[in-house]
Amino acid sequence: MKDYRRLTSMLRTFLLFFLILTSTLLLFRASAFADETGVKATGYARNFFILTNLGDDMAFDALSRLRLRLNVKPSESSYFEVAYELVPGFRDGDISSAYVPGPALFSYRAVDLDENIYPPDKNSGSDFVLAQNLDRLLLTLSTSALDISIGRQSIAFGSARVINPTDIIAPFVYNTIAKEELVGADALRVKTPLSEMGELDMGIVFGDDFEPDKSAGFIRLKTYQVQTDIAFMVMVFRKNILVGIDLARSIGGAGAWFEAAQVFAQGASGENYLRLSVGADYSFTDGLYTYIEYHYSGAGTGSPENYFNAIAETAFTDGAVYLLGRHYIAPGLTYEITPLLVFSAQALVNVEDWSALGSTGFEYNAAEDVYVNLGAYVGLGQESDDPTRPENEFGLYPDVYYTALNFYF
Repeated sequence: MKDYRRLTSMLRTFLLFFLILTSTLLLFRASAFADETGVKATGYARNFFILTNLGDDMAFDALSRLRLRLNVKPSESSYFEVAYELVPGFRDGDISSAYVPGPALFSYRAVDLDENIYPPDKNSGSDFVLAQNLDRLLLTLSTSALDISIGRQSIAFGSARVINPTDIIAPFVYNTIAKEELVGADALRVKTPLSEMGELDMGIVFGDDFEPDKSAGFIRLKTYQVQTDIAFMVMVFRKNILVGIDLARSIGGAGAWFEAAQVFAQGASGENYLRLSVGADYSFTDGLYTYIEYHYSGAGTGSPENYFNAIAETAFTDGAVYLLGRHYIAPGLTYEITPLLVFSAQALVNVEDWSALGSTGFEYNAAEDVYVNLGAYVGLGQESDDPTRPENEFGLYPDVYYTALNFYF
């Protein structure tokens, strides 16, 4: 009965916050406009109910993500964007023992707002959390010769569909539910065209307090040769050096890609490693889209008992690597059941220990700018009796079931 009252109270409070967020959204939509001055306000409210299960432990989360975005274009040669997110959430239950892989998404920010508004101490054990994220604060200046972007912006690279070896600034992990917006990083970026299909892209991405040892710099050359998009990249990140290549082209109606990165680790705990992804996709005429990708990670290991020994290496601490093994196959598909209902299914399979992380989902366009999502991420693999010595990789992952109600404006 106590748990029932606690859950009921949590749901009532969440519904109150949902009404507040929805009202704010409607007021914001009413004031949104795009006129000859080049000012436009947009955004969305995404509302999630998430059930997470690991062994005998279970947690229920209810959260909303309100994103407000303002775009200003004062002239043909300048553009300003700001985006702010407010995220109230509630949790009932504890799965603190769950293995949660992935890079620190906000590590390439020179200065930032405090992520937690309430409680100030995220380890306080409070059921209610109110978080914030200033995700964009960007000024872009354009001339006939170059584009200059200054401020918080998305920085992402690579054409691979599942794992991008050249994308190490703020990549999503495979089982991220909300992948709609890339996480903003603080950067100075310059792009200049070299030809009709060629481009030179270079930039500095700033870490905490602009410290050089926590920052990154890159140069990326993109061209088009023999009907293939080709990109070469060199990046220096936290004293490490990445050399990458990215190829993408069409082959007989299918798309194909090859993306690889060799990292020369300079830290005392680092070893050099190679990562690569190669794959293909194909769209059928009946609304079916399929893909398959192979990924190799030289930073991982083929022995499950050594999985946790690797996570102290540079690849995991600085290089955005989170997969513990070496060889993976990632098939997937989306199917348009009706113009308003889309089904998707994908899996990430460790072909050495034969564990897998599977995902299925439905998206329904319930009304104009209103979408409903239902999905799950399920780890397939035997759970180890000793958490410090896993028998496989994805048996460490919790099962996640979610639904979302999304409003866009």
